[in-house]
Amino acid sequence: MITAQKIRGRRAVAAAALAVIALGATGCGAINEQATTLHYAASDGIVFDVADLKVRNLMLVTGSATEEARAIGTVVNNTDAAKTLNLSIGSNTASVKVPAKTSLKLEDDANELVIPTATVEPGADVDAVASVGSARTDISIPVVNGALEEYRQYVPGGYDPTTTDHLTKSEEPAAEH
Repeated sequence: MITAQKIRGRRAVAAAALAVIALGATGCGAINEQATTLHYAASDGIVFDVADLKVRNLMLVTGSATEEARAIGTVVNNTDAAKTLNLSIGSNTASVKVPAKTSLKLEDDANELVIPTATVEPGADVDAVASVGSARTDISIPVVNGALEEYRQYVPGGYDPTTTDHLTKSEEPAAEH
């Protein structure tokens, strides 16, 4: 004969089993950080703040380490005063004035920011200093070339596929005769 006490016991065991199953199914989410809570640069460039300026998706586009490099990305100035962003790579420095309450796109020709040399080959990161007034931030900027179509128009002097073939095609050994 099944008594009320046995029924309550079975229900308790069933509830405990369901709790263990639910914990097992969701346990990974309970102990691991959720990817949607992480802040990261969702593109090829980097994200950082220097003084009151917010720099988003900054990268350099060049044909080689010894050629000019153009900075692309966006600089946001939410303050009531114009600010000047200085970007230094080695002994080379370039500056761009960012008007007050403005989001300045470096991709626009009017906002072109060019460094005399990238100092590293495309595919590497170059150490740099971003500064606004006396505030400075050490950064590592990714350097890309025109191998990807979306960056070709920004290569100073134009895109030359012969300088980037080794980065986009696998080399095949020459046939022996």
